[in-house]
This record gives sequence, structure tokens and C-alpha cells, in this order.
Amino acid sequence: MKLFDEVIKTLPDYPIKDVRTGPFWTAVMSRGCGLALTFPEPYRMFVSQCGALIGKSAKEVAEFAKSWNPTEAAIGVAAINSLIEADGKNINALDYIMEIGKGKNITFVGHFPRMDKIRAVAKKLNIIEKRMQMGDYPDTASEFIIPQSDIVVITGSSFVNKSYKRLLELSQNSYTILIGPSVIMSDVLFDYGADVLAGSRIVNCKGVLEAVSQGGHLKDFSKYIEYVMKFKER
Repeated sequence: MKLFDEVIKTLPDYPIKDVRTGPFWTAVMSRGCGLALTFPEPYRMFVSQCGALIGKSAKEVAEFAKSWNPTEAAIGVAAINSLIEADGKNINALDYIMEIGKGKNITFVGHFPRMDKIRAVAKKLNIIEKRMQMGDYPDTASEFIIPQSDIVVITGSSFVNKSYKRLLELSQNSYTILIGPSVIMSDVLFDYGADVLAGSRIVNCKGVLEAVSQGGHLKDFSKYIEYVMKFKER
């Protein structure tokens, strides 16, 4: 998987200090702390090298990002994020989307807060979601809806389930924002069609690790992270 190979090649290497896989989030600590969504699969596959990851090369563990085992993939993406210094502007991505989205056709891949407020300013708001709620479109609608959108907002968890590749291809004529704590904050993503990376920087690793391993949702450890945005140079 070329994107992961290119990102990993740019990173320094540090030993893995901690790995926590909770029901909602996965966290890895090496150079810093990195997060990725834990996919709620009905059956979790075994993680290879389980119990022996601490002390390993973080770049080696980052290779898990290419796994089709969803739990391994979450560990791999979190390991990549643990090696990246997430620089960028401290801007709330949803505020930014509300500002630039006035009168525009906006498509979100994944559910996020403030959808009603964004819908109120947009010309049209579409939400594509595998686990649909009332008014959502199924993920198969991506092929039809995304190419017609002015702005496409893609959840960072797409790196874990590997949907990022097709979603970025479909978004090539749209203004494309990758959003969420799972986002890989690497400039390599700009070469694949992203215009904005809206990820996070963890400022309290201990707090995040404890919350994740105790079943925490994002709201339970959001006080330990800062949201940052990085823009493609024009």
C-alpha cells in the first residue's frame, strides 16, 4: 500500500513504549502518542505479536497499518501517528467548514458533531455512513455523491479500513478535508489529493492512554488533545 510506505519512509524511528487497544480507540506511544479508531467488528481477529510489541521498532509496528485485520490496522495507524509531530494551526475544523461551506454542496464521510449547524449554512449536506442513521446515505453512494460535491470531509478512520484510497480518488475535483484524531498528519497526503489535514496533537499521553484502555470515548479524553489543521501549499 503505497501511501503507507511513503509516509513510513519519511519518519524517524523510536521504540514502542505502550500500546492500548480499547473498544473505541487505539493509542500507541513511541516518540509521542498516536491515536486511531478501533473498528467495532463483530469478531476481532487475533493480533500477531500480541504481548511482544513493547520495545519493538515503531516503524516496524507501523507496518500493521497495511493489515486487513482491523485491530492490527488500528495499531499500525496509531503507531504512524505516534511518530509524527503534528504541526499546524490551532483551528477548529468544524468552525472552518461552517465558514467555507456557506452555500456549498458538502459531503461528510462519517458522523461528526454540529451537523445541523453545518446543514443550516450549506446548500446541501450529505452524510455517508456505513452504520446509517436516519437521512444518511450508505457507503455505496460514495461513487455517485462525492464527485458532485464542492467540499468533501473524510473521517481519518478511513486509513484504518483502507477506504481512504477510493474516497480520495472520488474527491479529486472537490476541496477535500481529512478530519479526526486518526488523520495521518503527513504532507504525503497532499500528494494523494487532500487539501486540508485536520488532525490532533496529544498533549497528555498518560491521560489518553488511561482513558482509551478504560473504554473511553473521544469526549472522555478530548481535554488531553489539541486539534490542529495543516493546509496544502498553493
